[in-house]
Amino acid sequence: MSKDGKLLYVSNEDVGGASILDLAAEKIVKEIKTGEEPEGVTVSPDGKLVLVTSEDAGTVAVIDTAKGELIENIKVGRRPRSIAFLPDLNRAWVNAENDGTIVMIDIAKKAVTQTVQLGEAGVVKPMKVLLSADAKTLFVSTGRGKKVFFLDGASGKVEGEVEAGRRPWGLGLSPDGKTLFTANGPGNDISVIDVATRAVVKRIASPGSPWGIVTLPR
Repeated sequence: MSKDGKLLYVSNEDVGGASILDLAAEKIVKEIKTGEEPEGVTVSPDGKLVLVTSEDAGTVAVIDTAKGELIENIKVGRRPRSIAFLPDLNRAWVNAENDGTIVMIDIAKKAVTQTVQLGEAGVVKPMKVLLSADAKTLFVSTGRGKKVFFLDGASGKVEGEVEAGRRPWGLGLSPDGKTLFTANGPGNDISVIDVATRAVVKRIASPGSPWGIVTLPR
């Protein structure tokens, strides 16, 4: 969603592009070519950029929202899915699922500036990257790797890990930052993780291979 809530940015996997949808008019106002099999769509906190991950191309498309134009495609690795902007708004963490890595991209430099190997490619499959509100902690789910990693948000240094479930995919963080939730796909449950102790404190049944999580304020 655009910052003013008027536009919706949508990835279109089968046609290798993204659409900009005017919600009030209920029509597509522009279509932008990205890379093959686009999936994750993230709007920068200031609303000036939209980043779209392309799984097959292994790229992140950078779109200027004011112009509605593609600025650049940045090569990031195999099967990127999700993006987490750092506070400077020029850098972001991106997963590379099939490489077993996460990478930091510098948008101004149009390049990867850092790569963090989380495990053997094909065994540990980083899925979702999520930054805490203060950007001090980066959470990474690893699908078949079963774990969630806790990393320093700036350096990418691994600070801890927890076995979350059968196949943790989506992540959600409580508004107070104290509780992390993981959607465990074919495990058919949600794990509730205490961030301070890095321990699973509860499992909630959720049939149907849960994929993503959105947390709401109370």
